[in-house]
Amino acid sequence: MITQSDIVTMIILGILAFMSLGSWGIIIVKFFKHKSNLRANAKFFKEFCKLKHFSELQKLCTVSNDSALRLLSVEVLNEVSKFKGKVTYESIQHRSSLLEDAIQRSIEGIRMGEDRYLTFLATSSNLAPFFGLLGTVWGIMIAFFQIGHHGSADLTVVAPGIAMALITTVAGLLVAIPASAGYNYFTSKNGSNETSYYNFGSQVLSLFKRGDMLAVEGVAEEEA
Repeated sequence: MITQSDIVTMIILGILAFMSLGSWGIIIVKFFKHKSNLRANAKFFKEFCKLKHFSELQKLCTVSNDSALRLLSVEVLNEVSKFKGKVTYESIQHRSSLLEDAIQRSIEGIRMGEDRYLTFLATSSNLAPFFGLLGTVWGIMIAFFQIGHHGSADLTVVAPGIAMALITTVAGLLVAIPASAGYNYFTSKNGSNETSYYNFGSQVLSLFKRGDMLAVEGVAEEEA
């Protein structure tokens, strides 16, 4: 039946097939990548909780995996490496502010990576029903054209056009439903990830501040 369709219907079905393959490919890859990232983050965070000093974070990032939390920690360490001069009570707030900016930039970069290709899912979920509707209207037009051409509304005359109309309608829905579900699922998961990244960034910042405070107090004791 499909192989006997006209060129317009074939083009519509081809576009829907492309959207379907692309959507399922993105859904499958992102699903396994999300699960892998969760495991990597959990492992990194477990080791992070064992740290007593901020200086130990460098070693953890060297031996640990490429999790999102590690990428965030590396960004913080890169910012810390730019700090110069002796730590004072006055510099602690400024240094912390710079680290907060670094954490913000890192999380935004991680989120952009996690959201990559989700626009394809959103576009497919929005456009697929309209392509299906276009195929429906086109199939009905063909059915009426056949009625006028043959001068009969016999089922054998209108059936091919109606069948194509129904096929494109179903195809549009079969593309839109999983694409929409996938988009909503990953948007929700990425939002939860982002919250966990900010929480982790806050803990890294607290660990750094404690180190700064200890350094300042140590200097004060030596001077006393």
